[in-house]
Amino acid sequence: MSDAPMTAEEIVEVYGEGLATIFAALDGDDETLVAVRERLVADPVVASLMLMHDLYPISLEDRVLGALEEVRPYLESHEGNVELLKIEEGVAHLKLLGSCDGCGASAATLEHAIEEALQDAAPDLLGLHVQGVAPQRNVTPGSDEAREKTWVPLEGASEIQRGHMVRASNGLLVANVAGTLLAYKDFCAACPAALSSGVLLGGTLTCAMCGRGYDLPRAGRCKTDATLQLEPVPLLRGADGVKVAVETAGKDAHEDGGCELCPSGVSADHRHLLHLDERRILCVCETCWSMRSGDPEYRPTGSRTLWLEDFAMPDDVWAAFDIPAGLAFMMRSGVSGGIVALYPSPVGATECELDLGAWDRLTEANPVLERLEPDAEALIVNRLGREAGGEYVIAPIDQCYRLVGVIKEGWEGISGGDAVDVAVDGFFSRLRPGSADATVAA
Repeated sequence: MSDAPMTAEEIVEVYGEGLATIFAALDGDDETLVAVRERLVADPVVASLMLMHDLYPISLEDRVLGALEEVRPYLESHEGNVELLKIEEGVAHLKLLGSCDGCGASAATLEHAIEEALQDAAPDLLGLHVQGVAPQRNVTPGSDEAREKTWVPLEGASEIQRGHMVRASNGLLVANVAGTLLAYKDFCAACPAALSSGVLLGGTLTCAMCGRGYDLPRAGRCKTDATLQLEPVPLLRGADGVKVAVETAGKDAHEDGGCELCPSGVSADHRHLLHLDERRILCVCETCWSMRSGDPEYRPTGSRTLWLEDFAMPDDVWAAFDIPAGLAFMMRSGVSGGIVALYPSPVGATECELDLGAWDRLTEANPVLERLEPDAEALIVNRLGREAGGEYVIAPIDQCYRLVGVIKEGWEGISGGDAVDVAVDGFFSRLRPGSADATVAA
């Protein structure tokens, strides 16, 4: 035997011979051997190795046909279908069939669903050629086929009983119509209502707010207004469970990736919601802001910026708060019922509960604090501003958290450095009336 090291090609060949020997030993009709073979074939890593060495027991054509069966219910829900024409030199030639005219799923969306199904079942396929589909018509607001899509698992979807629907994560509605799972974005095409609050009877979903009915098996078309149609979401139901294609934000969406409660993108001047339990600001689209503002765990951020030029902050009251910084914001918590102070730091906002007696004395001196909206807005105290005379302003809670971000981003060294002072001054300048970023005073 040669002492020379094996080449990569030789190593791969040895692995292939070993796999062939293993599966030859497992050949037979014994139930135990059959179960072991099926388990190995179902393992994605083993299956990949078998495909590399041409040992996979199911032919490429059969696997392609099986994958198309998985995606067929989704295509049929949009009055379409797919046919395998041929597999030539490793490339599958497909033809989309049916009447996709007016369907909310464009050619790109339909092909995306097919590609995903084939990628799982036939990773050794060298290419895909798809022909035939009608152009897309206008559908509900928020459609944007230019967005990239990511497939995510939909836990529990396979347990939905016939004739039932659930509101899933990512702002989706999933319904089981006659045994077929269909997914749509959870908002009505005619009003801001969530479809999950409506009634599903047969294949018709009726909006609880406006009363319009949508035919789910026929691409979510409105039964009384041909110009209205729901927003479809690609859904695949295979051996590994149910998964849907959710959209990532396009180039015009918010830089952080779009709405944090649904797959829609958001504009630069998007809305915010406060998650009460987590004390976290969420960037949301108009639909989610309208529909989720009344949920127990969310609260809209405030809308007013009110400068308090004659605000009284006695030194003994400030000392009683025991806040180890000259800059903080104070809010009334709707969860605990108490008064909470948060002061910015290089690692974010540090929270502490205030002495209620001291807060009562401060409110007595400044009655405007009695109207402080719980959770939605806060009193910002800057003891070091306006040439040490102090600055006091009631601002929306999302602006308060923006101040935290400004300080965290600009912090240098142990004390923060001059950059933090400049950043804080800039923040308060933008809040002043006349600034492009200032909100309406009340």
